[in-house]
Formats: sequence, structure tokens, C-alpha cells
Amino acid sequence: MPKIIKPAKGSFTTADVTIDSSGRVIAAASGSSGGGGFVPQLIKLGPASGTYAPPADVTKYYAYAGSGGAGGRNNNSPAPGGSGGNGAYAFYKGNVTGGTPVSYAVGGGGGANSSGGATNVTNLFTVNGGATGALGPGTGDPGATGAAGNAPGATISGLDFDFQYGNGKNLMDGGNGGGGGSNANSGTGGLLTLFDNEAIAD
Repeated sequence: MPKIIKPAKGSFTTADVTIDSSGRVIAAASGSSGGGGFVPQLIKLGPASGTYAPPADVTKYYAYAGSGGAGGRNNNSPAPGGSGGNGAYAFYKGNVTGGTPVSYAVGGGGGANSSGGATNVTNLFTVNGGATGALGPGTGDPGATGAAGNAPGATISGLDFDFQYGNGKNLMDGGNGGGGGSNANSGTGGLLTLFDNEAIAD
């Protein structure tokens, strides 16, 4: 008995089709589209702050984030204080609740004797800034350089930001220490580039 093939007429969007063993389409229906591409929502240099408001259809994000470098340490002895620690730079990805605004901050560089500012997006991640340098030990030697920033929970840490921002920005650097009562240098600010999977209309 010959097989009766059910007609599948019409126009279908992102179609789901059924094909028999002879290669014939025997059924078709409109299907669902895949996830949207990732769209940049924030591109900021520190210091900066504001609100990230993901559209209602957003479920995922990824971000490149760097914290501020610390200022150097002033020192009243002939030897200089220590230089400030550099900020950290890392890649994060994860889930986000569409339609729920959250605050963000991009760390600025620390002034003399001050740590660098943290870069964070509320409920998503925090990248901590570098620490200021140490006082000189009084032996004529400079103080120790402050600890570098860190990126808890990062998907990838220890990245080189030059591939994204170029090597002329001097971002996230710790400032040099000051000696003999001179003023130490400030650190430089951090950065934030955040993308989400907002649907893009055709």
C-alpha cells in the first residue's frame, strides 16, 4: 500500500521539519530561534559609576573588568616609600536577571598612600584594587611595593588587557613611591566592558 504523505504547505519561521527515509519533507512547523548574540552595554574607564539595566529578555552576560592601581607611599626618610600595587584584570561570565537594574562602579586610581578603587557590578562580581606601598624600612632601602589587586571568582584571571584596550592607556598601574618628603604618584583607573545577550531585531 503506498504511503500517504501529509502536505506541509505554507511559510515557516526557523522551521522544524521532518524528513522521511526517501528524503521527502513530510511535516513542517515554525520553531523557536536560538539565543541572541552578545551586545555591548557598558564600556567605561574609571572612575565611573551608574546603573546597568538589562533588558527583560536578557539571561546571560560576560564582562572584562579591571580595578584601579594604588597610589605610592609617601616617606619622610631619604629612601622612598613603596610603589602602589597594580589593579587586577579578569574575565567574568554568568547569569543575569533581565529587567532588574543593578549598580556598577569602575575603580579610580588611588591617591598617595591610598588603595586603588574596586570595579564591580552588584550581585555579579567585584575586582579589588591594588594596595598602597609600604613605608621604607629606615635602612635607605625603598619600601615594598603594595600587593596587586585580585579578582575573586573570575572565569579567567591574569589577562593581558593590551589586546582589548591597547598599550597606550596606562590603565590599572600603581603609582611610584615618594622619597624624602616628596609626594608619591597616584595610581591609574580601572575599566569595565560588559556584554549581554539582548535580542536584536532584524
